[in-house]
Amino acid sequence: MHAPQPQPTPHMLAHCPLCQAAYGDGSVRLLGEVTSTLAVPGTSRLFHLTCSQCSHAILAVILESAHGVSSIGLVTDLEAQDAARIHDADPISADDVLRAHHELGMKSKEWCLGLVG
Repeated sequence: MHAPQPQPTPHMLAHCPLCQAAYGDGSVRLLGEVTSTLAVPGTSRLFHLTCSQCSHAILAVILESAHGVSSIGLVTDLEAQDAARIHDADPISADDVLRAHHELGMKSKEWCLGLVG
């Protein structure tokens, strides 16, 4: 019989990794949750955290599986609503990449002028 695994919840994300201040109420927002039965069955959750002390934001993924709980975080300049919008967007396909490559190759001068002009 397997020992019960700890549930990954926002309390695991208690302190800002940059300034060590405690996250306040409303600082942690769950953006999404996915349960997988593929190679490593488990549940992953994506959180956006904003520190009220230093104002930095973190995107954190917490993965719960039969092997335990792991997490990864990264500093971001995204607001929670922007991160949620990107999280909910359709994935970029190979055709999208090829189309962008073609457009940039055919119209690179116009793109550069648009960026600096």
